[in-house]
Amino acid sequence: MDKRLNMLHICAGWERWNGAANIARMIMDEQRREGHEVLFGTWAKVRELMAADEVWIHCGWLPCLWWAALWGRNVVHWMPECCYDPVRLKYHGWKKWLAGPIERWCLRRCAKIVATCVAEKEWIKVYLGKICPPVEVTDIKRFFKLPNSEVGALPNDRPLHLLYLGRRHPLKGLEYLEKAVRQIQNASASPRLRVRMVSSAFGEEKEKIWDWCDVLVLPTLSDNFGLVIAEALKHDKCVITTDGAPAWGDGNDYGGRLIYLWRYRDATVEEKVIMLRSAIARCCHFQDFVWKNTEGDK
Repeated sequence: MDKRLNMLHICAGWERWNGAANIARMIMDEQRREGHEVLFGTWAKVRELMAADEVWIHCGWLPCLWWAALWGRNVVHWMPECCYDPVRLKYHGWKKWLAGPIERWCLRRCAKIVATCVAEKEWIKVYLGKICPPVEVTDIKRFFKLPNSEVGALPNDRPLHLLYLGRRHPLKGLEYLEKAVRQIQNASASPRLRVRMVSSAFGEEKEKIWDWCDVLVLPTLSDNFGLVIAEALKHDKCVITTDGAPAWGDGNDYGGRLIYLWRYRDATVEEKVIMLRSAIARCCHFQDFVWKNTEGDK
């Protein structure tokens, strides 16, 4: 290390252990191992922001983060939970239209912006236009021990345990997942699916959920990274997700554990349901699986 730096991390939700806070802690631990001094908080005083060698801002669209961008001397905007996907920008678009000038002004003040994948880098460049700081792509997956060996057989002596873990948000695609599951259960001679949809879980409760789970499904329309995917793979679970989480569309299937649905976002409602239904059925290994209604598959 050439120089010991004073790092200050600003993130909303430290106490809730949300996705942005978890990633921020990983970055902080890495910086400490490199010998830097690391501080963190939701708000910081002006003198603290100006004294820091680097101010790392996590997430966006919040006054505490605009404050940090205003007074920080060397600002790094870290993006794992702040999505500038055009699909996301259209959701509650009037709010983002009102806050957009402030958000863009703060982003343009950054010394650099760190994106989670190439797709996100392009979203940021389009959002900021000609006045855009350098945008780097980093590999968040380095913080997780992700498997590459071949996946073992899923259980066939009991129902398959299907999990959705995350908040119930219109852009998460839960309506398509629920419809796909209903069709599978109605079509099977002996339904072998158990489904849980969990909004949030922490500590021992979360570990018990991972012990129960066989397959995580994230039928998202808009995510940039998808922390829950990394957590599932780290726990050696299978995952079904979509091109709404472009950080995982790199061709690596992690030993057959990852089913990535291409062209999902632009598909019709019926096509989305068919894609999810087929992916779930593929995991189920139903040998007695017969569709009662195959019209949607033609």
